[in-house]
Amino acid sequence: MITMPSALFAFANDWSDQHRHLRSLLGEGKAIGKALAPLASAGLQVLPPVYNATVHDVLEAFREHRDQIRVFHFAGHASGSSLLFEDDAGIPTEIHAGGLAGYLGQQSGLVLVFLNGCATAPQVRQLRDAGVKAVVAATQDIDDTLAAEFAEAFYAELATRPLRAAYEAAVHAAQTRWGTNPGTIKRDVVGHRTSSTPTWPWTLDCDPAYERWTLRSELDRLARQRLRIRLGMGGAAVLTMLCAVMLLSAGARHTACRAPGLRLVCMTIGIGPSADEQALWEHATAQGTGQGLRVYLQTYPAGMYAEEARARLDGCSHEPVETLGPQREQRYPLTVAANHSRLQATEADARDDAVQRGRKDADTTCKLLASSMKIGSAVAEPREWRCVEDGHRFTCSFDGEIICRGQDLIASNEEHCNETLQDVGRLR
Repeated sequence: MITMPSALFAFANDWSDQHRHLRSLLGEGKAIGKALAPLASAGLQVLPPVYNATVHDVLEAFREHRDQIRVFHFAGHASGSSLLFEDDAGIPTEIHAGGLAGYLGQQSGLVLVFLNGCATAPQVRQLRDAGVKAVVAATQDIDDTLAAEFAEAFYAELATRPLRAAYEAAVHAAQTRWGTNPGTIKRDVVGHRTSSTPTWPWTLDCDPAYERWTLRSELDRLARQRLRIRLGMGGAAVLTMLCAVMLLSAGARHTACRAPGLRLVCMTIGIGPSADEQALWEHATAQGTGQGLRVYLQTYPAGMYAEEARARLDGCSHEPVETLGPQREQRYPLTVAANHSRLQATEADARDDAVQRGRKDADTTCKLLASSMKIGSAVAEPREWRCVEDGHRFTCSFDGEIICRGQDLIASNEEHCNETLQDVGRLR
């Protein structure tokens, strides 16, 4: 059984000291998952991120996915000789680098280890000597935010580039915002330190044979292996079906060759529909109406599917349907009279009152079109205003237009011919 490669990401924090709590870890995990999404869709198993990671969580993941994990990423506080995981109570727990390096070196599928914690470079030699093919580590103390951004950039590049090229591209991407000498600290074990010779704080130590290793090429290789297995199984199945078809009578072969699973076999030995006939039949049945079936019968009146085509045509039904025409407007003249029984305090209020009355008229008028038109809006549009004052109060009238906007309802009959021979009581 071929299993697809996996990637494991572990994040451990310090919950006991707010000054050392790493606020970027959660975002780092989400960003990495998004960066690797193209590879996940191609088959890479991006395991659920292990937050608040204990060393037991990591070991269990390696046992469960033995020899499948190609990438292991740790993010949290660290030093040259240890990584800080958490215990079951969330308390930082120091894990010795040598023991972990030996364990990781025994994972035959593991290619890359990324230690995204402060000053982890001294651990590189132990990991490489243990057999890990490539290690990304920090040569000095690293800023929490920068560490998360660099990890995101690295995995985004690794989704499309070889290992060494992905690392170098990620360095340049991070330097566009942070410069070549970021030089601040956060993810350390022993507390605040200052580098005496600040440099770019990550390094990649890689077996030369893996400089051009890519996750994509490995996924493609495994996909090809799976395809070869499926093709081998498919070939055996085709051979079995071919033998079975040849043992049938001519009439039985004709019927059998219409079954989807045997069509290709029959075409191969020349007793089934031709490729052109098959394509025309599939096009006809995909339409769902009788037109394609009629074209098929005109082209192949004695074809492999002629009986079924006639049966489907006999079973066609016709249903009345309504479709919508293009958007259009219907306009009518409109006169809104002055309302002397409900005078308004200002001329503006009187105009608003007249517009409201006009809208009611527009709604009533446009509803009369509902039997032939789907109404989208009914608008009363004033053209000429007339306002009068009566005892310091106002009333207004206007001439204008009613505009009914919508789409015509077009009635027609729709033909449905989707029944199979089985639906109309015949064998396929």
